[in-house]
Amino acid sequence: MGEAVEKDYAHTPVLWREVMNYVKESPFGGQGYFVDCTLGEGGHSGMLLEAFPDLRIIAFERDAEILEIARKRLAKFGDRIECIHANFSELPEHLDERNIKAAYILYDFGISSFHFDRSGRGFSFRDDEPLDMRLNATGQDLDAAYVINHYTREKLADIFYRYGEERWSRRIATVLCDRRQEKDITTSGELASIVLGAIPRKFHVKNIHPATRVFQALRIEVNDELTAIDAGISAAYRYCVPGGRVIAISFHSLEDRIVKNRFRELARGCTCGREPKHCICTERALVSILTKKPVIPGEEEMAVNNRARSAKLRVCERL
Repeated sequence: MGEAVEKDYAHTPVLWREVMNYVKESPFGGQGYFVDCTLGEGGHSGMLLEAFPDLRIIAFERDAEILEIARKRLAKFGDRIECIHANFSELPEHLDERNIKAAYILYDFGISSFHFDRSGRGFSFRDDEPLDMRLNATGQDLDAAYVINHYTREKLADIFYRYGEERWSRRIATVLCDRRQEKDITTSGELASIVLGAIPRKFHVKNIHPATRVFQALRIEVNDELTAIDAGISAAYRYCVPGGRVIAISFHSLEDRIVKNRFRELARGCTCGREPKHCICTERALVSILTKKPVIPGEEEMAVNNRARSAKLRVCERL
């Protein structure tokens, strides 16, 4: 499958020019260790290895199938890149084991274009696929079909509202629970159709499928994404050398809010995550925030890569 994908499937990494600039203009100028926490198809890593011959990359990818695609694509760089089959939440143990501190750590949150276009796991409602949504199809039990068919009405509504910011969460959960009494809901097409019918037509948004927020919420629940993001961002600065940079690209407000808040806490010297009045951490800043406002794609990039439209990039530098 990997060979077929390589022949006809191209991935365009989001905000790649901006990532390259933050690497080039750093105190290390493109040298040292770069940790790619979300390797995906290898788009960012491939460009960085081409541009900076003295860069070495440690890359994490939780999906074994897509990891093999990236390994083949990046094989020409030899031992300049090491690919690890693991969630980026496991970064501390792997970098401790290798005794590595990085000059750069990159997070590109969300899911890969491959998952939408080629995985067949129900991430997209464009095709009628099994309702799976696991990013690590071989290493985790919970899937989207179980969530839809076994979670209570109240729990479903909470997930849709909290992770999808869906205003019709209770109505959608009620309709889903009624429909699953007739038979299990097992495909992405079935789910999308039910959500479409649950939201009154006059509240449909032009060019955005009504099921978009529900699918996002399900994916986050199945893969426990926000917990991993919170832990990863909170710990990343400790694995940077002084002057090292943490670069984070998010695709919706829940991800971006975590990045923004954790960077702000580190900038005031906090690692405990408590409210300022209860914080017992040092008042010495641990990082400097280099992006006072998030960097967003330009019109040119959005014109050629529609999935870039919601991306936001934030960067901090360890002091």
